[in-house]
Amino acid sequence: MPEIITVLSGKGGTGKTLMASNLGIRLAADGKKVLIIDGNFQSRGVDMALDLESRVIYDMVDVLRGDCRVRQALTKHHKYSNLSILEPPVFRKGGIRMVEFEVLLERVGEGFDTVIIDTSSASTDISVRMGLLSDKCMLVTTPDPVSVRSGQSLLSELKKEGLPADRCRLLVNCVRLKLADEGYLADVEDIAEAFGIPVCGVIPYDENMHVAFTNGCPVADLEDSEAGAHLSRVFHRFLLTE
Repeated sequence: MPEIITVLSGKGGTGKTLMASNLGIRLAADGKKVLIIDGNFQSRGVDMALDLESRVIYDMVDVLRGDCRVRQALTKHHKYSNLSILEPPVFRKGGIRMVEFEVLLERVGEGFDTVIIDTSSASTDISVRMGLLSDKCMLVTTPDPVSVRSGQSLLSELKKEGLPADRCRLLVNCVRLKLADEGYLADVEDIAEAFGIPVCGVIPYDENMHVAFTNGCPVADLEDSEAGAHLSRVFHRFLLTE
């Protein structure tokens, strides 16, 4: 069975999908065979983050309906042939139930070293259940109060449903250091204390991250940006999680 990593957030706009896609690239670059499953059934985004939007032909509903084989629904990355993605439909085709997703996960994970699930950007029952399926969770938040509160709510639900706290790591993204130093944003140490789980990294705000997402390119490929180095250190710490 592959290792399952779930990337979660309590609300949209935290950079969760960017983290999930770039974590997949990091593992693929290390020689792992990786599958990223886009678990945001309402608004998929992994294909756009990896510049694969035009290459997706079949989706997970096509697999569930028997309209295609599993391998036909997996879209390979154009640079990393050992990295594939599986997407939900752009437009609803009757929806996907969680029980169907769990069956699908078992079917598509065969042959991969790691499966990364990019969940929906909200504290929903489906996000919680996806988190419970994982061996490791990365919870992404930004310093803004709504993001922190939403993330705490999601973590509380995960713990209530039985997720061991040591499986989860916190990533604080888009930290505007000057505003934090001047007291306009919550201090990272205070955020970490509020969540009560280990922090795998802090990512300063960098407009190049938005450039990377918009252009579907790996953050590590951006020139003259410290974002790639920051992510490399974060992913290294996260992957050391037992």
